[in-house]
Formats: sequence, C-alpha cells, structure tokens
Amino acid sequence: MRLGIFGGTFDPVHIGHLVAAQVALEQAGLDRVVFVPAGVNPLKVGKVISAGEHRLHMVELAVHDTPQFAVSDWEIKRPGPSFTVDTLEHFHEEHPAAELFFIIGADNLHILPKWRSVDRILELATVLAVTRPGFDLKTSTGTALALYPEVAKRVHYVEIPGLDISSTWIRERLAKNLSVEHLVPQKVIGYSEENKLYERIGD
Repeated sequence: MRLGIFGGTFDPVHIGHLVAAQVALEQAGLDRVVFVPAGVNPLKVGKVISAGEHRLHMVELAVHDTPQFAVSDWEIKRPGPSFTVDTLEHFHEEHPAAELFFIIGADNLHILPKWRSVDRILELATVLAVTRPGFDLKTSTGTALALYPEVAKRVHYVEIPGLDISSTWIRERLAKNLSVEHLVPQKVIGYSEENKLYERIGD
C-alpha cells in the first residue's frame, strides 16, 4: 500500500487542503491519504489555534464523502508536542508493509532543518511537497539541500497551478465578515459557526 500522511493545523481545513491531497494521491499513485491534525506544534508554540477536537471534527466533516481520504486523531490525543518523525514512526509501526509519503506545503521546506531527526524522516517517507503559485523552489530548498543531500532524492514536487489559499486568509475573511463559500466545505462552515470558532467583527 502507498499511504499518504497529510499533517497540518487545519484551522480550518479548506479546499486548498482537499485539492492538494487529491492531486498528491493521483500524481504519486497513492492508495489512501490520511489527514493528521496537529496536536501541539513545537514551531507554533504561543500562537492561538482552535482546540484540537474542533479541528479534528472539521477535517472529519470535510473528508467524510471521499473513500480514499481518512483522518487520524493520533497527534491530537498524544501528550506533548507533535514531531513529524514521531508521527511517521507511528504509521510505520501501524502499517509496516506500507510505503509512506509525507505531504506538506513546499513553502515549508525552508524550515526543514528545524525539524527533529530529519535524516530519519527522509528514511521513513518520501516527501510530497505541494507547490503554490509564485513558489520559489531555489529559495525554499537551498538550505535544506545543503544540510541534507538526501532531500534531492526523497522530495518530490506536486504542482497545483493557480490555487493559493491559506487558513490564515480564510480566518481573515471570517473576521471581516466576508464569505468563505466555495473556499471551505459547507459542513465545515456550519460547524465553525455553530461553535463560534472564528471571531467576526461585530459579533
């Protein structure tokens, strides 16, 4: 089995995430993509994010009708910070015969040297880096390539032309009372409004 692991904060999950997962699945010939909402991200300590159970449930709502997508609560439930290497070790133990692929935004490659046990990450999984419009490949990968030559062999790029959507932008639109229709699955919009997850001006 070729198993994609898609980690992220997903605050909230949006169509950019879903399209990235679908294109990665197609281009890499994956059998399944598992979304793994982050627990405590050691690189985002101090930032305000929605509670884990809310982010987990929003992802579950978003992928419910796609058989090749699944959701894992492993990072949400485990204590302490969520390190990518630990997550990949978990899935390696859970699916020892599977070939693992770790899906990230290509713009995150520049912080790869800050991750714990990069060499082990590259042993455990092929990295599928999803590019955004205007993405500067040389700038993002330069430092990582210099420190970890295996990046050249273990990182493959998944290009999604013309789609540049971020959760930050979604939250900004919500704060300004602007519509996020067609940007976020309807069930996720309903859940976030019901639970008052994102502050709106005037509320």
